[in-house]
Amino acid sequence: MRIWSGGAVDGNRSAKLRRHSQQAHRHRFLSISASWNPPIAQRTVILRLFNFLENRRVLYVPMHFEVPDQVDQSVIQIRYELTQILNDLPENSPAARRVRHLRTASRRFLEDAPPDYRNIAYRLRNDVDHGFPIRLHNYGERPLTPGYFVALGELRAIFGLQLSALAAEFEIDVEEDLASIFPDAVERDD
Repeated sequence: MRIWSGGAVDGNRSAKLRRHSQQAHRHRFLSISASWNPPIAQRTVILRLFNFLENRRVLYVPMHFEVPDQVDQSVIQIRYELTQILNDLPENSPAARRVRHLRTASRRFLEDAPPDYRNIAYRLRNDVDHGFPIRLHNYGERPLTPGYFVALGELRAIFGLQLSALAAEFEIDVEEDLASIFPDAVERDD
């Protein structure tokens, strides 16, 4: 037995404790460093959102080309992507608030009943010949009514407003199709 630092310590046991301590420290360091992901710049995250949305025709093609089931599926995919984007943004950032607004608008479009315009006499495409006031599709799709198109227009307007603000804030060039839903600039006379 040797005397070391004022106490009796077995030399062999001391070496084992040091090795075990070093290995434990190395494992702790590796587990911490392996699970840490550096933050992604907000502009990169917003750019990823624009790249995704530029390929979502539900936001900008003429409404008479829309098929309700395809519109709904596209809005579901948009809502999923918005959730992924939110996971990469700081919680209280202005960008996160705008993305949350987009996600809420998407959810409302899917869940809320479209406005009802019973007082408007309308006919769509071939329905005039058959006397049906609305055009129903196969497979339980939503009917094409004026209310449906108003709800889609409202969704596009919200997206246009929020996306134009994000594009300006992060200085992002937007493809012409998607930019077509942005509000027109209004000059002020001061």
